[in-house]
Amino acid sequence: MNYRLYVYTNLIVAILIGIAAILLGFDTLTLSIHHLNQRILDSYFKNYTIWAEWPAIVIGILLLTIKNWRMSLWFSLVFGMEALTVQGIKVLLNLPRPIEKFGTEIRNIDGEVLKHFQAFPSGHTSAAFFATGMILLAIPENSKKHLFLFIGIFSAFMVAYSRIYLGQHSIEDIISGCVISNAFFYFAGYSYPWFNKQLKSNYQHA
Repeated sequence: MNYRLYVYTNLIVAILIGIAAILLGFDTLTLSIHHLNQRILDSYFKNYTIWAEWPAIVIGILLLTIKNWRMSLWFSLVFGMEALTVQGIKVLLNLPRPIEKFGTEIRNIDGEVLKHFQAFPSGHTSAAFFATGMILLAIPENSKKHLFLFIGIFSAFMVAYSRIYLGQHSIEDIISGCVISNAFFYFAGYSYPWFNKQLKSNYQHA
């Protein structure tokens, strides 16, 4: 997979979401998504959001390691830097989550514990995009590469959607999570040739 195509597509979609949020209002769009609810969707998104907590990360690292351990090592290191950056911003800004911003307008979903602060940016969203990118990099090039790309991007944005649906984040949180993640992913792809060269050079002189 071309990492640039993945990043550019994600950022274009994020920009379009941002434009929609500006036109409709960030809070209005957040609450509209949150209130498009059904009982079956409550259960689905409550489980689907877990995909970004560890399954996608583990699968992405394992698959990429099988294909190219050097690439997996570098992308995993950058992934760690991305995660620390996101967490640092969360703690530094400590912005309120929807339950604090909107109060009783946020639904109570059985089994979903709502967090109150450290909203910006969305950690689940950032993890979903980076891990999905690693999975796509591990898939061999074939005639269905664009189909896999679409499925991957759709699945990552669905994680972002789930965070708003569940009342854990607002639109601005998931947009920022997407942008930060893709910026780090682009850096990982752009700088990998340098890392690979340094690693090979060290092995030769060892």
